[in-house]
Amino acid sequence: MADPIRREADETDRLLALSDGVIAIVITLLVLDLTVPSVPRDEQLALLPTAIAQQWPEFLGFVLSFLVVGFYWVLHRRTFVHIERHDRGVVYLNLCFLLLVAFVPYATNVFTAYPGRFGVPFLSAVLALTGCSLAALWIYADRREVLDAGLRSRTVQIQAARFLASPSVFTLAAIVGRYRPLFGMAAWLFLLPINGALQSRLVASLDG
Repeated sequence: MADPIRREADETDRLLALSDGVIAIVITLLVLDLTVPSVPRDEQLALLPTAIAQQWPEFLGFVLSFLVVGFYWVLHRRTFVHIERHDRGVVYLNLCFLLLVAFVPYATNVFTAYPGRFGVPFLSAVLALTGCSLAALWIYADRREVLDAGLRSRTVQIQAARFLASPSVFTLAAIVGRYRPLFGMAAWLFLLPINGALQSRLVASLDG
């Protein structure tokens, strides 16, 4: 029995295939949720541009969710680049991450339907939980010593900080957005400089 279990622990291709498939479907669902406004045929030229402009929450929700899901996919990929084998904990944490990723299209729909004091915190909270699940996967893999043996501890710590940066920003956005929706949405922009700085530190750590 030990040999089949060992072979199963070494096999990560199926985990990655499942994860890539789920994320691809989620991104597809995001674009399918964009709706075409309905206006009278004889007034299309006059009303359609305004109707499309009024859909800005849908476009904003789509772009944000697409970028964040794509970013989480990049981090997920980089996680499994360093995972040499897995156990049940890795499998279940990965499933938890996929569960939350699959919920993102619904959260985006809520935001586009109610882009105010409920929609902004709701979407931010879902994205924060998704990021937390990925951070938990990385931290667990480190604690269980299933990461690449040659990975430096400083690199592991910087990567952990990068995993935690996004949920921290989205948590802040959820809190602020409960009272000031526009400020909550503005808080999403903090992801750019924070992740840029952590990426630079990560590259320096890997080169060192």
